[in-house]
Amino acid sequence: MRRLLGWPHPRQLALSALIGILLAFYAWRFLLPLLGPQAPRADDFQDYLFAAQQIASGGNPYDGFIRNHVAWDWSLSSGYLYPPAFAVTLIPLTWIANDLAVRIWLFLIQAAVLASLVIIYRVIGRPSRAELLALVAVLTTFFPLANTVLAGTMNSLLLLLLAAAWACWYRRRDVASGVLVGAAAVFKLFPAALLPYLAWRRHWKLLAAATATGLIGIGLGLAVTSVDHNIYYFREMLPHLAAGTGYRENQSLAGVAARICDPNTANAGGSAGWCGRLIDWPSVLVLLAIVWRMTSRASRSGLEFALAVTALPLISSVTWSFPLVILILPIALLVRQALRGRMSRGQIRALMVAWICFSAAPAIHYLLILYPLPRWNGGLDLVPQGITRLFGEAYFIGTVIVFASIVVALRKERRVEAAFPAQAIAA
Repeated sequence: MRRLLGWPHPRQLALSALIGILLAFYAWRFLLPLLGPQAPRADDFQDYLFAAQQIASGGNPYDGFIRNHVAWDWSLSSGYLYPPAFAVTLIPLTWIANDLAVRIWLFLIQAAVLASLVIIYRVIGRPSRAELLALVAVLTTFFPLANTVLAGTMNSLLLLLLAAAWACWYRRRDVASGVLVGAAAVFKLFPAALLPYLAWRRHWKLLAAATATGLIGIGLGLAVTSVDHNIYYFREMLPHLAAGTGYRENQSLAGVAARICDPNTANAGGSAGWCGRLIDWPSVLVLLAIVWRMTSRASRSGLEFALAVTALPLISSVTWSFPLVILILPIALLVRQALRGRMSRGQIRALMVAWICFSAAPAIHYLLILYPLPRWNGGLDLVPQGITRLFGEAYFIGTVIVFASIVVALRKERRVEAAFPAQAIAA
């Protein structure tokens, strides 16, 4: 116990105390409510559970969506929005009372985050106390994680699947990695965007395993729900959802492009037509080109796979705050780089800005929605509008900074790797 706390070193004891305080805050905020007399609402989980109940009783899992969807922007609708296979996995939770099911689910999605970190550190090595403090500080202030827990969304399961896929890929267990990537894509489609990267790397076994898992997932959906329900999702729902929206919560490239072309979409939703596509599609191609440019078929770097994962929420047509939970994987790797002295001061400052974008900035953004800045006369009115827009794009800015930070760190890693053989030859 003394060694765990850092006794008798004052600095280590202070770090341990700070970690304990942050963990106590997290437990008070997100774990203690699970033991309260009334279970948290977890609205998104209620949609999942309704779909599972419908499947178990032979009904339509998309009934809730059909009743509540907004005809002019399906991305803003409530209800079950995923392939049927994910709802199938939740059928066991329909056998117990809703109050207990909510508590179990919220505990599981938080345990998935912890399990993801355990997987990451089993690959890269145990963290130092200072590194652990930095990571705990990030997680306890990470708005995407807080929103995920409050709404009960399933994105921490995606983090777990992708972190496990990353670990298997890094250790050259391609079949297992492919199964995990395929499972993530069956639950929520946007992880399938990893497949072009894996094809570029010529991981044929991994691609075959991912494809087979995806087909099994689709077959599972067909087996437990009617063909009509599956056709409705893939033919009717998916095209509307893939069209994107400029609503302020959408922090993908498509959402930012729509708001640039038509700022009114930030409040009213809707896409910006060809104007938005003319910005979005070239931006996505540039992003993919960067990932492919940083790809090395001769070696495997954890940073490289993390770079591809970081690109996912940017190239997706709709990215609320919830899917950004998958950024915990690249953030953990970047924290390791920073604490091991592999980053310049400028890079560390950029990471601090990203931290602000995922912590304080969203809170300020919501306050500016409730209490708008006063209007100024003339051209000066652009100042409060610009400030509001800047905080509104905080998630997008933070994601871009994380992406750029991995690019820089990966380049430096490749230069170091290239230098060692040259030194060996010179010796």
